[in-house]
Amino acid sequence: MSTTIIANFLKLRDELTLRNIRWRKLWFVVLVLPLTVIVSVLRHIDLGIQAMGMESYELMLFPYGFGCLLVALLPKRSITITLRIAAVCSLVLVPFQLLLTDDTARLATFLAFYFFIGVCTGTAHYISIFKLNNIERLFGLSLIMIYYGLLYTVFRSFPAIQLAVETWVSLFVVAVHVAVVFLATRKKNSLQHINDADETCPNPAAISGAVFVIGLSVVYYMLMSTINYIEWMESSIISLPFGFGQFASILFILFFQLFFNRSALHIWLMCLAFMLLGLGILNYDAAFLHKLGSFVYGLGEGIGYIIILYLCTGAIKKSGSIKMFRLHCVVFFINYCIISGLYSRIFNLHEGTNHSLAFGIVLVLCAGCFILMPVLQKKLFEVDWTDGIHLQEIAEYAQPLAETETVNARDDLGLTEREQEIFTLLLKGVSPKDIGYTLKVSYHTVDFHKRNLYRKLSINSLHELFAKYGSVI
Repeated sequence: MSTTIIANFLKLRDELTLRNIRWRKLWFVVLVLPLTVIVSVLRHIDLGIQAMGMESYELMLFPYGFGCLLVALLPKRSITITLRIAAVCSLVLVPFQLLLTDDTARLATFLAFYFFIGVCTGTAHYISIFKLNNIERLFGLSLIMIYYGLLYTVFRSFPAIQLAVETWVSLFVVAVHVAVVFLATRKKNSLQHINDADETCPNPAAISGAVFVIGLSVVYYMLMSTINYIEWMESSIISLPFGFGQFASILFILFFQLFFNRSALHIWLMCLAFMLLGLGILNYDAAFLHKLGSFVYGLGEGIGYIIILYLCTGAIKKSGSIKMFRLHCVVFFINYCIISGLYSRIFNLHEGTNHSLAFGIVLVLCAGCFILMPVLQKKLFEVDWTDGIHLQEIAEYAQPLAETETVNARDDLGLTEREQEIFTLLLKGVSPKDIGYTLKVSYHTVDFHKRNLYRKLSINSLHELFAKYGSVI
């Protein structure tokens, strides 16, 4: 057993190994997005002030969304300087939130703070998308989830710690955030070339997939909004097991992504299943089921948060299109300013318990995702989303691949680049699982391309492939 585990680690896809995190040069760039998100949920935001029939935690979503929208309108070369300005402004506003006693003044500084945090969020996503590789982004998202786990397990279990985090500790964290932002955007850092060197030529197929992934982020936000407007945070969801579920989500993703080589899309479907199951369990009144449901829901929510942002950032980078990044920011605005407002209105109008309403909404959203699975699979798997290598970069396969390209052109097979690579490796006797390790893609991505390959060649098995093209290589 231990030998198998070691062998699996040695054969991990190269782009998802810790050695590919550029600690020495880019540790501060990796931390920009995690710190930005942590600053936005430090909970010194809960002022308990009401205005226009809404609580402060509802009101903050509107300036936050407009801050993200502003980033969508910025020219590329203004993004990094805007990040600096917004980070400094957010730091200046924190002491006012803590010291002011007049509710109107506190609310005004609170809303201004979240506008600048919204700007920081949009610009931080730009850096994460176009500067970092897959494992660096995945590591950063895991740090965010570790904070959420601490929030529900430690901070809420010890009121003194939570109070400190909500007040002066928050000022320290915001100051650290500003320092990291300035380190990440200093001129002598290679980050100054982000607007030119790190964007590729737009890829039409990848753009189509990116649009679908960004659409999935809307679905996930709707699932999240459902929990925000039910009473379970006080009566049904138990903080401690929910937090442990958030921690478990990190291990779950690492386990299935690295050991089983599952694709991110399949992990997304597992997220939906866990969220639906958790909410279903929470409909029962038994204390044990409340704990179990809280854990399962926390697990599903954590998986969804990590995998959706992982898919979005990877898809947008692969598209090579600044328009996809801007769409990403516009969707942030739609989520926070429109969807949140609609949810607040719907749940406030619904009298009595909201459990059945929430479960019904989640059920419909999950069912829609499962029904659209074939379309999503096609859009996501027809493009290589990894940071891995291509077969032409491996010397031993250069000649066989050239022969495959000749056959593809001669017989007008219409094979894509990935299908040609898989065609070559299959004829070289490489198993589909080992093809995934060689090409740095998941087994399910290989299976998708293999099925397309068989369809184009009018065959149904590996035996028929060898019988028809065995003499090619």
